[in-house]
Amino acid sequence: MNSRDAALIASVVAVWGINFFFMKIALDELPPMLLGMLRFLLVLFPAVWWVKRPQTAWTWLVLYGLSISFGQFALMFTALDLGLPTGLAALLVQVQVFFTVLVSAVFFREPVCLQHLWGMAAAAVGLLLIGVGHYQGTLPLSALLAVLGAGASWAVGNITVKHIGRVSPLALVVWGSVSAFAAFAAASLYLYGGSGIVNHIGNLSIKGVAGVVFLAYCSSLIGYTAWGSVLSRHPAGKVTPFALLVPVFALVVGYVVLNERLGIWHWAGMGIVMAGLALHIFGIPSRRKRQ
Repeated sequence: MNSRDAALIASVVAVWGINFFFMKIALDELPPMLLGMLRFLLVLFPAVWWVKRPQTAWTWLVLYGLSISFGQFALMFTALDLGLPTGLAALLVQVQVFFTVLVSAVFFREPVCLQHLWGMAAAAVGLLLIGVGHYQGTLPLSALLAVLGAGASWAVGNITVKHIGRVSPLALVVWGSVSAFAAFAAASLYLYGGSGIVNHIGNLSIKGVAGVVFLAYCSSLIGYTAWGSVLSRHPAGKVTPFALLVPVFALVVGYVVLNERLGIWHWAGMGIVMAGLALHIFGIPSRRKRQ
C-alpha cells in the first residue's frame, strides 16, 4: 500500500472514531430511523444531480445501500438508542473485519498470509481487553445483537464493493444512498408518521444539526468514498483490519472530550491492537534480519 492510500485509511479511521460522538449527539434529539433518513437525504441531495451513476447494475447499488448504509446504521443507531455505550459499540461493530476477510478469502480467493491471521488474532485479544474495561453493568441483549448485526451488514457492504470493482467511489456512495434513504424514509413514516417527522425536525437544535451534518458529509461522503477507493484497489485482508483502530480513536475521543476515564484494561487493549496491526502490516522480522 502506497503512502497516499495509507494516509487515506488513517484519515478515515480518525473520522469514524470521532463519528460515534456525533452519533450520540444526534440521537439525543432524533429517533434512530429519522436520523438515518436525514443523514442519507443530505448524502443524496444535491450530489445526485451532478455525480453520474456508476457503471454497475442497480442490483448491486441497491445491495450496497441496504447493507453498508441502511442495515449497518439502522442497527447501530438502534443499539446506541437502547443504551449501548459508544466505545463498546465502536468495539463490537468491528466483527466486520473478520467477516470481510474470511468471506473475501473464500469467494474472491484473496490471499490471507499467516502474519495477517496472527495480526488479527492479536487485535482481537486487544479488543476483548477493551471490552472488559468498558463493560458497565448489564447491557440489554437486544443492543448487543443489534450492533453485531451492524457489523455483519458492514461486511456485506465491503464484499459488495469488492464485487463491483473499480468504479467511482464517490458515485457509489451517492447512488448507493438512494436505497438507504428510501428504506429509512419508509421506516420513519411507519414508526413516527408524517407529523412526528415534522415535529422532530422542527425541534432540532444547532447541536443536533451539527451531528447530522457530520454524519452525512464527513463520515459518509468523505469516509466511505475514501474507504471504498482503497478497498477497490487492495485485498480486503490488507485494508479492513485498519478499522480495528476505530474503537481506539473512539475511546480516546471519549477520554479527551467527554472526560471518560480509561483504565488499565483500555490502555493494555489499545497497545495490543496497535501491536496486532503492526504485525499485520510488517510481519515478523526474519531471523537473518534480527541477526
